[in-house]
Amino acid sequence: MARISPVTRDAVPPKERAAYDAFSASRGSEPKVGPYSIIAHMPEMAQRLEALRTCIRKEASLSQKLQELVMLTVAREMTCGFIWYAHAAAARQAGVRNDVVDNIRERRALTGLAPDEQIAVNLARELLRNRKVDTVTFDAATARFGQRGVMTLVNLVACYAVLAYNMNAYELEAPAHATEPALPA
Repeated sequence: MARISPVTRDAVPPKERAAYDAFSASRGSEPKVGPYSIIAHMPEMAQRLEALRTCIRKEASLSQKLQELVMLTVAREMTCGFIWYAHAAAARQAGVRNDVVDNIRERRALTGLAPDEQIAVNLARELLRNRKVDTVTFDAATARFGQRGVMTLVNLVACYAVLAYNMNAYELEAPAHATEPALPA
């Protein structure tokens, strides 16, 4: 059980209800599950974080496949079951190989990655583990993805780390997935 109840419109201070209503309308419904069911207790922050997430996800400098691979890397590195729940099947559908998804989940070595996949995973892991990226990794990412692609990659990691920090701090558990095993601790 989460450390905070999912947000409801009544739980939001009256002066913030317009922002809450706008946020809910932009998503098509009130946030009942997932990170925004917590973050929307501060609706203006939720709006801004969602705008950033949406901007990054629409960015064409990094393929959908690589974005999903990076999100799985964030989920595993930060042990965030909800991000795993939300993206493991999507990663497979976007073309991430089954063995790669399974090996990330189980913390096994990743073998046979395409060069762009390896570079993206290396950058994401270094950033999360070391809070910085070494020159070799940065230069490889820049050569492969260009300046815009590296910026997309770094900010994708950062955005999903913010989501993971919130879910982990508030102990938001992921529901059972119909086809994907849960992320082990």
